[in-house]
Amino acid sequence: MENTPLMHDGMAIKLIESDKALLRTVEVLQQNKVLALDLEFDQNRFTYGFNLCLIQIADESGTCYIIDPFTLTTLAPLYTVLENPAITKIIHHSNNDIMLLNKMGCNIKGVLDTDVAAKLLNYERSSLATVLKEEFEKEIDKSQQSSNWNKRPLTEEQLRYAAIDVIYLHQVMQRLVSQLAEKGRLSWLEEEDHLLEQISYSEPENPHLKLRNAFRLTTYQQFILKKLFAFRDEMAQAFNKPSSYVIGNEALVELASTPDVAVHEWLHHTKGIHGGLKKPRNEKLLKETLEQAQHEAQELNIPHDFADNRWQRPLRTPETEQRKEALTQVQKAIIEKYGEFTSRLIINQSLITEYSQTGQLRCTKQYATDIVMNTAQELGIPLPTPTLVGKYK
Repeated sequence: MENTPLMHDGMAIKLIESDKALLRTVEVLQQNKVLALDLEFDQNRFTYGFNLCLIQIADESGTCYIIDPFTLTTLAPLYTVLENPAITKIIHHSNNDIMLLNKMGCNIKGVLDTDVAAKLLNYERSSLATVLKEEFEKEIDKSQQSSNWNKRPLTEEQLRYAAIDVIYLHQVMQRLVSQLAEKGRLSWLEEEDHLLEQISYSEPENPHLKLRNAFRLTTYQQFILKKLFAFRDEMAQAFNKPSSYVIGNEALVELASTPDVAVHEWLHHTKGIHGGLKKPRNEKLLKETLEQAQHEAQELNIPHDFADNRWQRPLRTPETEQRKEALTQVQKAIIEKYGEFTSRLIINQSLITEYSQTGQLRCTKQYATDIVMNTAQELGIPLPTPTLVGKYK
């Protein structure tokens, strides 16, 4: 497959399926100053977890390398390229790509996100297909967008689709960066890209409480739900299926609300249950999980009351409403000057809400902070000295 002569729009497509081929590819990539990068991954759609399926890299000389991680011993040699800040990596909408690389132990540097660049140019829709259509009048085939990238062998249609995600990014970058330079916004993009590079992977806290209607459960039932959530996750790993394929989210919350139910009957009369869970051994494990969860809840004296913050809403006082109105006026002025979609990167509802509730301006971007403060000054709206905090999440 590595020698299959595939071409698309003048770009050679090479499939990399061996450690030796990867080492040769890395030697070539290291000679480039700019690379275009994209990942194909599965995030609890066909298999369990957040997993890499393909890496696509287009170099400056007209070659697209499609690297198959399933056939390689390690991707470590490639990380030396991705972590080299001297080599620019063009990525379109990089958040998930950066997060997955971080999860795998690679801290990418030199990111230039063309999706962010498009937003800074006030694109209403900033998908790669939209940018290519508006900037180059080029239509691209997205028929493989929902493809199962876990399957092998890869089809020629899949390879071409994967390549399309990177082979035009050099042109896109040049066009968008040129427009940003004309508007004096290149430093904005640089700051946004720097913040993107700080994205790290972490498991969500209390993911069971993010399930629909979980907030309607009592504290006791939420305790049961947490145990059931962990059990479902273990089963999902064993089956290599997304967790929601093992027990549907609604069914899991329902079970937590009625933990005394007859498990056998529940399994065979509830929609969205994986067949493997109905086997006697796994049915027994589910029953034991429910019994143990109830026993622990009783031992810990978990109450049957609702959590205090069940219906928590933002505080509304004359002071909070005044602060909200003041920052909303600043937001409106920024929208008028920079456009609705660019303004979303400068000031958002989260910042307004926090300021209205706390009276503090906690910002993550220097350029955005400067714009907010300058706009407020022009409007004669007094704002407190902002605090630049945190990192991009």
